[in-house]
Amino acid sequence: MQHGSGDDLFGHYEVKRRIVSLTPLIDVVFLLLIFFMLASTFLQTQTLSVITPPKAASETDSDWTVVEVRVAPGGTFRVDGEAAPVEELSAAIKAALGGDKEAVVSILAEKDVQVQPLISAVEAARQAGARTVATTRVGGGQ
Repeated sequence: MQHGSGDDLFGHYEVKRRIVSLTPLIDVVFLLLIFFMLASTFLQTQTLSVITPPKAASETDSDWTVVEVRVAPGGTFRVDGEAAPVEELSAAIKAALGGDKEAVVSILAEKDVQVQPLISAVEAARQAGARTVATTRVGGGQ
């Protein structure tokens, strides 16, 4: 037997272990990550800034005109007690504001109201020219 031919004293060949490189796997993972990031659709959302009063603010200014908009669970609206369909909500709020720039629109959402009618009421108040819009949940505990 010759030495150096890859076999040992008993005629067995040495098995050399190859080191597996993880670099190609990492490259593929990053390429897939980039692909899915670019291929996914992103929704463009609008933000609505909400200013909450301080905890100690319990008194109200009696000089303000307050327009009350009630939102019922069925998606029905009442402006100062009068029923208003969603298509005419902005016009009804504008009429109730009467051109008063300092008037406050108070949107009172009942307990089981979904979010979309509430958002529609806020948008209608903004379209009617209201500068101050307050939202409150009414009825049914908490």
